[in-house]
Amino acid sequence: MTIETFETAIPQLGGRNRTVRVLLPPGYKTDRQRRYPVLYMQDGHNLFSPETATFGKHWEIGETLDRLASQDDRRRLIIVGVDCNHDRQGMSRLDEYSPWVNPAISMDISRARGFASAGGEGAAYLAFIAETLMPLINMKYRTLTGPASTGIAGSSMGGLFSLYALYERPDLFGLCGAFSTAAWFAKEALIKHIADHFRPDLSVYLDIGTRETSDDSKEDFPNRYLQDTLDIRDLLISRGLPQDRLLCIIDEGANHSEQSWARRFPGFITWALDRLEGAAG
Repeated sequence: MTIETFETAIPQLGGRNRTVRVLLPPGYKTDRQRRYPVLYMQDGHNLFSPETATFGKHWEIGETLDRLASQDDRRRLIIVGVDCNHDRQGMSRLDEYSPWVNPAISMDISRARGFASAGGEGAAYLAFIAETLMPLINMKYRTLTGPASTGIAGSSMGGLFSLYALYERPDLFGLCGAFSTAAWFAKEALIKHIADHFRPDLSVYLDIGTRETSDDSKEDFPNRYLQDTLDIRDLLISRGLPQDRLLCIIDEGANHSEQSWARRFPGFITWALDRLEGAAG
């Protein structure tokens, strides 16, 4: 696998520095006429290598795409992973991944004790992706532009952000992968956002395990994660999202971890490659 890494500033958030990791598809360096769809993913440090992953386990994305290529799968894409913000004991990650403020975050998760609130920077972070990062990626790499060839994905809060971004900027994204969405953070606002901006031409992947939690001390968290994902799925169905544009996976016994997302990623990316325009070359 070929991964290129660079640093860039986020002018929309005061010039914060951020690491961006770009996974180039097999054949990128030799087939110089081909252009590729792009998938933008959150928590880039967790995607490609155990050495950079927060908990020492990664999504095995490069390994998955190399395996597909070795099986004569000609579909290709570029994956852009953006590292998260680890500041404020991880609360800054929540800030950037939600446009909505959770005013009682310490009531939801014990590790947030001492923090009055979290969230509220998601619109600025999305502006960074749209106005700064995407033009840079399109300049540096042979990309296919437009929503039909561009997706966004992430897990947990990254899933919440990806759903928000899909419906906020359908002029940029046509597909979303929301793994283990932390809808609990701002469920009412997220549901309203999807309902208010619903479009039947957008493709949505949802998944959830039955043993997911963001706080082991709260027994109701697994049911909360599961029901929230089912509620999003049911909303999309009720609004008329075509069956071929929605995939929802319930992973029995799966927890909230990179190992679970790595196991489900091959199913997601196979589904996504079928829907991203230009993936087949």
